[in-house]
Amino acid sequence: MSFDMTPEPVVRAPKDKRPRIGRGFSKKEIEAAELTIPETRDMGLIVDLRRRTLHEENVEALKNYVAEIDDIIEAMSLEEPATDVATAIDELSSIRGVSKANAEALAGAGILTISDLAYCDIEKTSNKTGIDEDKITSMVKAALKKV
Repeated sequence: MSFDMTPEPVVRAPKDKRPRIGRGFSKKEIEAAELTIPETRDMGLIVDLRRRTLHEENVEALKNYVAEIDDIIEAMSLEEPATDVATAIDELSSIRGVSKANAEALAGAGILTISDLAYCDIEKTSNKTGIDEDKITSMVKAALKKV
């Protein structure tokens, strides 16, 4: 199963036991996969509380899906920041309206890329850097044009 595709629950027809796609995972399957209903829903999976069956292939699909998510989260946490402070200052000062001093203050506040600046919280950034909110707003608008 690929992370691009969410797992689909498999159920069996009562008469001839043929497998088909179900509406959602049962509570028993979710519990067997050591998940809770809110966690399952937060992952974007559908829960069918009417179903009472437990199919091992559904439990395995849930466990594999959770393992893939954990692997992706672990890989993302191991990645080192792409830029150091000197590179960040150069990159940020390339934006129109961001001086070298402002770029240093932004880098000191943890804003190391143009994307960080474009999507930062203006009020918090102003408090951390001491730069006026109007000035940061104009820098954010310029960064959004570059993103």
